[in-house]
Amino acid sequence: MKAAVRYSRGRLEYTASLRYAPFALWADSPDGQSTLAQIAADLRFTPFGRLRAARRRVWRHLRRAARTEGVVVALQREVDAYLSRLDTLVHAHELPRAGVDLRRLVVVPRTFVNSETYRGIEEALAAEGVFTSLDWGKPVRDWFISTLIDDIETAVTGARPSPRRPVPAGDGWITVGVNDQFEWFSPLAGPVWRGHYYVLELARWPITRAVRKAVGEAILQFEASLPSLSRVRRNEILNRAWLSLQTLFARA
Repeated sequence: MKAAVRYSRGRLEYTASLRYAPFALWADSPDGQSTLAQIAADLRFTPFGRLRAARRRVWRHLRRAARTEGVVVALQREVDAYLSRLDTLVHAHELPRAGVDLRRLVVVPRTFVNSETYRGIEEALAAEGVFTSLDWGKPVRDWFISTLIDDIETAVTGARPSPRRPVPAGDGWITVGVNDQFEWFSPLAGPVWRGHYYVLELARWPITRAVRKAVGEAILQFEASLPSLSRVRRNEILNRAWLSLQTLFARA
């Protein structure tokens, strides 16, 4: 089955489709088992076992909720906002950057845009009763949001943004590359969002072949130099960038 998000005709689209495999992994995890056990405790006897019945119940509810009109509209709005958020995040202090033809090329860790997207989706779903009316809704909702963000990441990576085939990144910026492996930090809890986007500033003058080549070379230099950053320095970059973004968001 196709993922919940795809990149088509220059934009991200919410498809309202859920893949069972990621759900099965969550259901078999300690968090999933704990949630299903709570649901199963409230079920009457079933011939195939309460845990299996709870699993089917949650899966059916998720599939139905993902297709609810209000949810579809809200999630498409958040999916549309994903890449657009980059034009703000590029202004965070301390982020690695380079100048190419009087344009800024900025490395934006995916944890920033993913965190903002998580918050936006969480707020959007809080207004939808189909996700908030159940006692066990929060752990399932958390899994749903994390999976949706994973699908967004996959869709952007699958678009293979490059200097020759950029992807929009909000007002005045484009995404010209993706690294989906670089580890900026190791979270003690929560999603592990690796990698970063390479975001290039647009200018009044066109992007020529020479500029595209220079951007590609700058990206290769980042790919070679970033792994040499110590763990302390990586955390320092993230912390200072995040503090500057908090100030920026407060002024907005």
